Amino acid sequence: MRKFIKLTLATMYITAYAVQGDEVQLDTVTTTSSEAIEAAPKIKKLLKVPGSGNDPLRAIEALPGVVFGNGREAEPAVRGSSPSDNAYYLDFLPVGYLFHNDGSSIINDALVEGFDLYPAAFGSEFNGATGAVITSQSRSPYFDDRQTIVDLSLLRAGVLFDVPTADNQAFFVSGRMSLFQYYLENIIDSDQFEFTTVPEFYDYQARYEYQPDALTSIQLQVVGARDKVGLDFADDSDAVQQDPALSGGLAAEQYFNSQGVVVDKVYGSGLSAKLGLSQLEESFEFQLGQGNFIDAKSNRYGLRTQFAYPVSYSHEFRWGLEFAEQRINYRGAFTAPPCDEFSSDCRLATATETLQGQGALTMRETNINLADRWDVTDRWQFTPGLLFSYHEYSGNRYLEPKLDSRLIVSPSVTWTAGYGQYHSLPGNPGEYTPEFGNPELDETRATHYVTGTEYLIKEGLSLKSEIYYKELSDIVVSRAPQENDSDLTVSEYNQLPRYSNDGSGQAYGVETLLNADFSERWYGWVSVALSRTERENDITGEDFRYAYDKPLVINLVGNYRWNKHWGLGLKWRYESGQLVTPLEGVEADDNVAGLFNPIYGDPFSERLPAYHRLDVRADRNFQFTTWNMDLYIEVINLYARKNVTGYRYLNADYSEREEVNDLPPLASFGVRMVF
Repeated sequence: MRKFIKLTLATMYITAYAVQGDEVQLDTVTTTSSEAIEAAPKIKKLLKVPGSGNDPLRAIEALPGVVFGNGREAEPAVRGSSPSDNAYYLDFLPVGYLFHNDGSSIINDALVEGFDLYPAAFGSEFNGATGAVITSQSRSPYFDDRQTIVDLSLLRAGVLFDVPTADNQAFFVSGRMSLFQYYLENIIDSDQFEFTTVPEFYDYQARYEYQPDALTSIQLQVVGARDKVGLDFADDSDAVQQDPALSGGLAAEQYFNSQGVVVDKVYGSGLSAKLGLSQLEESFEFQLGQGNFIDAKSNRYGLRTQFAYPVSYSHEFRWGLEFAEQRINYRGAFTAPPCDEFSSDCRLATATETLQGQGALTMRETNINLADRWDVTDRWQFTPGLLFSYHEYSGNRYLEPKLDSRLIVSPSVTWTAGYGQYHSLPGNPGEYTPEFGNPELDETRATHYVTGTEYLIKEGLSLKSEIYYKELSDIVVSRAPQENDSDLTVSEYNQLPRYSNDGSGQAYGVETLLNADFSERWYGWVSVALSRTERENDITGEDFRYAYDKPLVINLVGNYRWNKHWGLGLKWRYESGQLVTPLEGVEADDNVAGLFNPIYGDPFSERLPAYHRLDVRADRNFQFTTWNMDLYIEVINLYARKNVTGYRYLNADYSEREEVNDLPPLASFGVRMVF
């Protein structure tokens, strides 16, 4: 729903000017499609990763296989897949989105108990993703102690209350808001635009938990978030000169609110059962230029269950059912070309038609998953799985196998392997609504292959390495620009489908993670990822490297606890430069005086200089009689590397080019007070 038009579109013009920064920390993290791996860094340690701003989910960037796009986009791309190919869950239930438009997560870090990153070959209990699955788990409210936590940093402020109401009942409630809207206008001084709505976000989370006995938990939970931004371009700005239809600026707002109940119970027979009922409301409003707008709202009602039963000592049978009904109401009008993530020129000025309309869609989906965790021998665990899906809107049925294998080769070496087939409906409903897209679109398909080893070098030192391959098909692409179909009249060209499943791709690579966890005083890890990501557009015949293709990514993270009060940490990241589509020239428009049309080269055929950055962090804990305080100070980009994240072209004729740089050296701090 939020992909109707990505909110990051509304901030693409800010990237060149705004100063943003964040840092993270982690505790219990799974980074594989199989069972929990000792080789993965723990959540509490991800929380201390410099540059993350005490946001454990943002620390995901320090894990192998994860990259962010141009301008440090809000959502991660994992192992060659698009950010829109991911699925997100919070406390067993789906959420609208996990990341705000500044890249920080929607969850209070004091509530994060753990998260799982499934980069490929994930199990049959997940659906609706062809890239990766990210699940986050919140801790339970405190049943024996009332607590108040106040968080404050340069970027946001928040408060959290833990309130026990009985021996077996308690609740927490958290609320947070961004702070940069109060000073960002003072930092940015531009004659190109002015803010009509300074970028800002809000989020909240609450849970009431009742434990009638030691094996049963009933949770009532609510969660929501809101992001918005607005810009007005000056009439003589480069943006308006290059695309006059942008006059009037842009504004975007998205939010979601979710309510649910989750029942988690273990029976005396060994059967474990989890049942979730949820309602997810999502809204997206977008305005661009004069008269171009989209207003969409969605309500999703869902049932999700998961069961596990130990049939015998060597068999655990798992199964689950998920049913969802989504109702989407939309209205809009715009004069704009159909564009996809591979399009070079998406100016409104290139439009050949004006679309408008309103309507409603009802989409129902049923998923049944099965898996058998089978201990074939004392050393070999084999888990075959199966997912059956039926999508009423597309009319498609899928029967997709999954396989997971773990073989203990020796006391210190384990071999792992995984396989799975996946599908996902496009995340942008505008691509398949009758008025604006192609209602005949099918789901995107993917097949994942993974194999690797886990090696325990010695106590506290482990090495994990994986090789993966992803094959993607039926990727949604837009119709080619009209110059590619010059034999057609404008009317004939406009009759072509605006979108079709004529894209495909592949991604493959090898990732290695060396994790040192000798003690609570010092720990760290080094990860190296080598990869290649490719896409093909069957309409245009283009074959190119994907925008998120970064052949080499290195992460070095270290943390040292000086004493019980002080901790020091560093993070150094190196990655291959961002791929961009080069501008090769311009030509005057035949119909609009003063308008120049850019001539682009092959898609993503130019690579920017390599990106690398050193972030450092210091933590100080203060203990008082009735409360305590944690203070952290971070310096981002310590050695002032001028990382190039893109190019901005100036003037109506694109005659000048200047670099867009990432963060300069930036100091940040935060404080947490626990009462």
